[in-house]
Amino acid sequence: MIKRLLCIIGAALALTACRHDVDEVLLGRSDISLTIKDELLVSFNENTCQLGYNTDRNEFRVYDEKFANWFILKCSAAPTSEGQKIKADLEYTTDKDVKSLTGLELSVVKTSPEGLIWLWEDEKKIGIIIKNL
Repeated sequence: MIKRLLCIIGAALALTACRHDVDEVLLGRSDISLTIKDELLVSFNENTCQLGYNTDRNEFRVYDEKFANWFILKCSAAPTSEGQKIKADLEYTTDKDVKSLTGLELSVVKTSPEGLIWLWEDEKKIGIIIKNL
């Protein structure tokens, strides 16, 4: 009985430790960025980074000045309002390589008067903050 109880408690703790929700990963941030689970991969710094947006392709780009850290987000539609769901492809750098994810379903979870847009993909726990230029 005690072994069974310890297994149940251990499993519950393991599930809780692996939980990455939108509040933890995304909504606590206010900078243009890409975060996957708890790992911040790209963060915009106005002194060392550039932003780009292609209106025809709904494509957002964030690059550092050395082109070592960047992400490109290609959206099926322009993200504009909270609750909106869009399909998107994401390409980004890690410490070791370049990765691509296609067919993501992103939800617009927050917008700001300054043009910031918080996007969330729940399955892979991807949080993206972009700016409408």
